[in-house]
Amino acid sequence: MSTRLAWLGVAATLVFGGGAGSAPLDTELRSRVEGLLGSYRTVTAAEWRAVGPEAAPVLEAVARDPRALPTRRARALAALGVVRPDAAAPLIRELASEATVAAILRSAAVDAAPGVLGAEATDILVPLLRDRTPLVRLHSAHALASTGPAGCRAVLAEARTRPASDPVAREASRCEAQFRGGNSPER
Repeated sequence: MSTRLAWLGVAATLVFGGGAGSAPLDTELRSRVEGLLGSYRTVTAAEWRAVGPEAAPVLEAVARDPRALPTRRARALAALGVVRPDAAAPLIRELASEATVAAILRSAAVDAAPGVLGAEATDILVPLLRDRTPLVRLHSAHALASTGPAGCRAVLAEARTRPASDPVAREASRCEAQFRGGNSPER
């Protein structure tokens, strides 16, 4: 219910302009954001930074829209993490942990977690190593490994309870190889 209310609040903000002091969203900016979201190629973080934080309302609305394609929502969430990490943080926490959300969208939230949430990301990612969805487990293991030795240790600990074919176990073997080679386990 609270997600629905939050979505209605975002929609109302977009439709009615967000308050007396805010300017309506520029149609050129909206077109640019929609074009980047619909691009057939990967859009770089630098391209999103160039669009600027003014794109955040559109990106957040798309990321929250349950009627939008999960891949489009995932792109919007990743972009929101670049242009306004503070706006992306609560959405990342919500989407990563919600089992009813499409795996591709949950994976995008997991991927963005270390960059947006910083040290707090570990608290969200470690439980996801035991998620029922293999794709989410894989992305969580990758994200944890990218945070450095402590993240790799969490992956290694969980991998001990998993079969060798599990995504967490495969990522753990990469962490072990990096520890043996003396390299910091980063993505």
